[in-house]
Amino acid sequence: MTPAPLHHLEDDRLKYLNSFVVQPEVPTEDLDQLLDVACRLLGIPKGLISIVERDVVHFKSQYGFNLPPAPRNLSFCSHAIASDQDVFYIEDTRLHPYFKHHPYVKAEDPVIFYAGVPMMDSENLPLGTVCVIDNKPRKLSEEQKDSLKMISQLIMRQMQLRKEKLKLEKKQTVLKEKNAMLKNFAHVVSHDMKMPLANMIMTSDVIRQKYADKLDAAGVNYLTGIKSAAFSMRDYIDNILTHYESEHMVINTGDKFDIHTVLLNIEEMLGMRQDFIQFLLPEENMEMQCDESAVEQVLVNLVGNSLKYNHRESIRIQVTATECDKYYRISVIDNGIGIPEAKQKEVFKLFTTLNQADRSGKIGHGIGLSTVKILVDKLGGVIKCKSTLNVGTTFTFTVAKHVGQS
Repeated sequence: MTPAPLHHLEDDRLKYLNSFVVQPEVPTEDLDQLLDVACRLLGIPKGLISIVERDVVHFKSQYGFNLPPAPRNLSFCSHAIASDQDVFYIEDTRLHPYFKHHPYVKAEDPVIFYAGVPMMDSENLPLGTVCVIDNKPRKLSEEQKDSLKMISQLIMRQMQLRKEKLKLEKKQTVLKEKNAMLKNFAHVVSHDMKMPLANMIMTSDVIRQKYADKLDAAGVNYLTGIKSAAFSMRDYIDNILTHYESEHMVINTGDKFDIHTVLLNIEEMLGMRQDFIQFLLPEENMEMQCDESAVEQVLVNLVGNSLKYNHRESIRIQVTATECDKYYRISVIDNGIGIPEAKQKEVFKLFTTLNQADRSGKIGHGIGLSTVKILVDKLGGVIKCKSTLNVGTTFTFTVAKHVGQS
């Protein structure tokens, strides 16, 4: 018996094999089914899907066999992957000059017929074989050979898909671990940063009260500035955390709610029930099925901005809502300060600001609308801005309907 020669690119083949995350001891049902189809289609009682490693051959799937891993130097599959034939095919091993003395041919249940197709990757390197075996001589027609080659290609695709799936699962696990660490780190840092800010706010109040008779107008202004800066930094930290959590938010598509209830909650949350604020809800209520929390967060940001960036004595904010075949469309329309045309495409980028003070005289951090964009993307929609300076702004966003909704 002559041992099989090595593949002419054996080092590259083994390198590819090692990158394949092969788990030969864990057969998969889809491979078993494809091997079953191959054997039944050809009318042959036994078959194997083999993985040819450096010194051993593992069997990813077996039909009519229950074999342990085999030494590579005894494997027919080693010959198949080293061959330049599409189908390595032996009608009767007892008549073959290289195999007639093979121990598998002399065995009690002998290998008399063998046909193996190398499973080739995209670089034309063989991972192993799909082979069919019988203990009596056989012939295969060209049509049968073609069928075996096609099934081999399907099996290889399944294995490549499994490889990619395992890689993605591994990456996902690593990302989840990193995200958990980052989230914990962010909250620790947030706590550690906000504590000194709270002390600054409290200390400035204490100084103002305790030394009121000794502070002149300039001193009071300094303390007010310190307190305002501390509040601004605290808001900045909170907004950064909200932005981070939005990026990693898992969307729940099963919530059922109505838009009026969400908007009334926002009206109360933002303290909008005042004479100088006109808050107009959609004329007709709209039932929605999507992530209520995400939609509410988007609307809190948009309505909150309409409220803050408005210097008029009478503020008008209108919300419209329309249900379409595949999505919901919601608009928030205000009579605020407006957004310069040059900035309208940039407002959804993180840290982009208009450099304009809000109703309280504060400059924004450029985080809110970036968070809104992330949430709308996660909701399967898009968001657009249309604005005229000193007239008002309209933000329109869509939310994809849950699969199965009409």
